[in-house]
Amino acid sequence: MKRILIIGKGSYLGESLKKWLDRSPEKYHTKMASSLGRRWEEADFSGADTVVDFAGIAHVNRPPEEMKPLFYAVNRDLTGEIGRHAKEQGVRHFVYFSSMNVYGDGCQCVEDRGTERPESFYGDSKLQGDRELERLEDSGFVVAHIRPPFVYGKGCTGNYGAISRIARRTPVFPEYGNRKSMIYIDNLCEFVRLVIEEGSGGIFTPQNRELVSTTELVREIAENAGHKVRFTRLFNWGIGPGIRLSKAVRRAFADDCYARELSDYWDYGYCVVDFKESIRRTEG
Repeated sequence: MKRILIIGKGSYLGESLKKWLDRSPEKYHTKMASSLGRRWEEADFSGADTVVDFAGIAHVNRPPEEMKPLFYAVNRDLTGEIGRHAKEQGVRHFVYFSSMNVYGDGCQCVEDRGTERPESFYGDSKLQGDRELERLEDSGFVVAHIRPPFVYGKGCTGNYGAISRIARRTPVFPEYGNRKSMIYIDNLCEFVRLVIEEGSGGIFTPQNRELVSTTELVREIAENAGHKVRFTRLFNWGIGPGIRLSKAVRRAFADDCYARELSDYWDYGYCVVDFKESIRRTEG
């Protein structure tokens, strides 16, 4: 039996992973600790085979400059502190949740995991968290750096909710062929389970099997909601210039994906739910 300590009590990702692992009580014994108020220090790290660290400030659209010190204090400094404490307590396997934003906020298509080019202090603070843990790595302390793309699932906060609201209400939407990497929460949890099972280390870039366009995502959500949307190419002439000039347009319609070969772990066996079914479950 593997003993897992999850830092991230009350978080969507942390609670989802615990539920996923608790489906196999004969294989995994899970405990959770909060990252708030230094309550993680009260947890017993010494009995854990793997620590999964979800502590961090999530991506915030257009965060004000005055938040910059807080991002580094949490995403860099706290990450290093938790990692050092885990290593001192004899933990041999550490799973850190970094971000796709280490490659940029609209990173086109990432074809090399080593080409980090953060464009915001959110992305840079997550990359610095990676660097803090890399300094601790040795044969007795293996670190898995997981850099997921757009995570979604029922109850997940973030950009998906905004897209879902648009898809359920808009009468018309652009037919535009961009490429987005996404990962459904069950697929992500299964990926983490396999990383834990094998004690894997290194940089990981999981995603769904399917790259999808924003148009495909809106179409699938609308169909599940029973809402009719007319898709048109009439607006496409303005999307290219808009991507260059507007962060909002770039976030919606620019390519932002991993090359599929960068995510082909276990022959994509961690993708236990396909895209269409994942939207059906998310929309509920």
